[in-house]
Amino acid sequence: MFPEIIPKELMFNNVYFKGSSGGGGGSSGVVGFPAYMETIHSDWLDKTTVDSLTLSVTAAMEAAHGGSPWAAAVAYDPDADITAYEAAVAGFDAMLAGITETTEWAALYTQAVASIDGIVEAEITADVVAFAAQLDDQITTVALPRFQAGMRNINAVVSSAYVIGEAIIEGFRDRDVAKHSSMIRLNSVNDRGRQYLEATNQLLGFLMQKYAWEETYAKMEIEARRIKIVAKKEESQENLKIDESDATWDLEVFQYGANLLGSIGGGVLNPAGPKEPSTAQSMIGGALSGAAAGAMIGGMKGSIGGPAGAALGAVLGAASGLL
Repeated sequence: MFPEIIPKELMFNNVYFKGSSGGGGGSSGVVGFPAYMETIHSDWLDKTTVDSLTLSVTAAMEAAHGGSPWAAAVAYDPDADITAYEAAVAGFDAMLAGITETTEWAALYTQAVASIDGIVEAEITADVVAFAAQLDDQITTVALPRFQAGMRNINAVVSSAYVIGEAIIEGFRDRDVAKHSSMIRLNSVNDRGRQYLEATNQLLGFLMQKYAWEETYAKMEIEARRIKIVAKKEESQENLKIDESDATWDLEVFQYGANLLGSIGGGVLNPAGPKEPSTAQSMIGGALSGAAAGAMIGGMKGSIGGPAGAALGAVLGAASGLL
């Protein structure tokens, strides 16, 4: 028979079985435990002893039963963010749809021509006036005095030759002014021809730019839809986890009571751990975003461009999803 008092050094290491033979129970097969263990077990279970806890496991289970914190929990709904992103993409698409290269270019070119013509005409007029004033000054201060002095020397001031001479001088002045003006305007016309050629190049560039915009839009649309698929998938999986946690809450509450009942004999089972979202889900989104960034890198020149850039971006994105 085991002694009724267990040595202190064995108190927390061995189980004491009441019985008539060593190492087992009695002839009735009843297994017993030290009184202090049975007392604590009874107290924690239903709070029946004198020196008891404030709350028993039974009461705690009763309080927790039906009080699942998961009942009102829902996963983050990305619909608003997705809607905003799609609206931005749709706005960009509308902007592209509102661009007609021929109409836009014609309007810009017409405005440019009107502005340039106004500036050119004003500059030509000012230049011609300045040239005429310079000739007038030259005639008034040099040519006419010299002509008049010569006519006085021969006493021909009142003759018809004097009048004709002044008219010839003025005629040369008008001829030179007209020649100067025509040369400027001719150069302007030649410049206008070059402007037409430049406008053709601009139109071609406009067309190529629109194609580039369309390509960018297509990439954005594809990436937006990929992100939407991943986001909605994560939302669905998170809702399933929440539903599962809510459905098993009451069952897991009983697990704590079962652990208490089995603890005296060493039969304890760890309750289910907290439900957390899988990092693999976020890794998918990270890989997609990383691949998109890598695809942009692919447009660069060098060894990092092309498929290698997309692969590098996917690896980095996936790694960031695990953080």
